[in-house]
Amino acid sequence: MVAADLSYAFAELQAAVEEGEDEVARAILRRLKPRVKDPLSVELAASYSNVLAGRFVRDSVTAEVQVVELASGGFSVSLELSQGLYDEVTLRPSHLFVQTTARSIDLSGHQSTRSYEHIVDVSEGYVIPKGEAFSTVMVVDSPVFNEGFLAVRCKWQVNLGAGSVEVSGGSYPLMGLSVKEGLVVRLSRELPTQAVEPSELYRYSTERKVQSEGLLERAVRISPSRYAETLDLFARKEPSLSPARIEELIPVLSWLAGGSVMQATAPDWREWLQMRALEQDRSKSLDLPDASM
Repeated sequence: MVAADLSYAFAELQAAVEEGEDEVARAILRRLKPRVKDPLSVELAASYSNVLAGRFVRDSVTAEVQVVELASGGFSVSLELSQGLYDEVTLRPSHLFVQTTARSIDLSGHQSTRSYEHIVDVSEGYVIPKGEAFSTVMVVDSPVFNEGFLAVRCKWQVNLGAGSVEVSGGSYPLMGLSVKEGLVVRLSRELPTQAVEPSELYRYSTERKVQSEGLLERAVRISPSRYAETLDLFARKEPSLSPARIEELIPVLSWLAGGSVMQATAPDWREWLQMRALEQDRSKSLDLPDASM
């Protein structure tokens, strides 16, 4: 049993670790270490130290999904890792969990989603040299698309199974590495391939009369990297959008936001845009409209 005079400090340490407050946890641990004497407290402090060391190394690694479209029509999906802090870092996750989501939209604005998973075994570690990118192909994927689609939004999300990270001769726990998702939009052959500016979509939405097809054809041609910018634009302009226009924009906003919220009402979306306009800290997530409202 941990010494009574240390129990409160260890409870604080545990809470900080569980909440992801790593800097707070490290400060508590630094104050705690000189006081631990009994074997159990020493072992417990060492365990927390290893977890925090693993997180520090983990946070030095940048991970993202890279997607290459193949001539066959499928996609080669790779995991790319890089770091610039250590001479060499080796990740040894237990496995990779790859989730594929293919979301299609047609000219009527109807959207449907198909999702499935791959489990990728990791037999050897991923060695990441300093300043160089390490890349490994995870899957070659061929999502099945509905007939008559206007566009399909294919997304790949990756989670690394818990394992270990090795650096400078030490081995530490590995879990919770953030991986930037891969996103590709495939357009119908009938659509022009030239990208549309967010300002053009907004300009068209302000015309006296708009066609839903015209809105959708512009929306799906906006680059995925500019979805947030487009939503920010509509959020700023929300006061000028009539209830009827918000209603017409529901499929467009839903496509850009990427959530399964087609049943959310125009008032729900207006409120969401208002909240987005007021949101100052872009690092905070904003819940999508609740379709059950």
